[in-house]
Amino acid sequence: MCVMVLCSKGRLPSILEKLREMDIHHMYFYNTEEPRRLGVPFLSLLPFANLLVCEDCVEDSAGLHERIILVEARRMSIPVLTETTLTKIHAG
Repeated sequence: MCVMVLCSKGRLPSILEKLREMDIHHMYFYNTEEPRRLGVPFLSLLPFANLLVCEDCVEDSAGLHERIILVEARRMSIPVLTETTLTKIHAG
């Protein structure tokens, strides 16, 4: 499974802990705290993702770059889970 993660560096360990039991072969990480622009290479990896996980605040108040990723993932029918949803599934 290939997973894309959109979150801050501070939330990454928590998300990784929840993903630990999944059979993940590749993971792409986008740090939402970086002041850089979203690069085309990162977006070009989206079609290869099986799942997109984002920090709760990313989905609620996504900036332009994060919003592009979320919109494109949904357009491509890639499941998008928030950290809270992932926690519920993990506890499930």
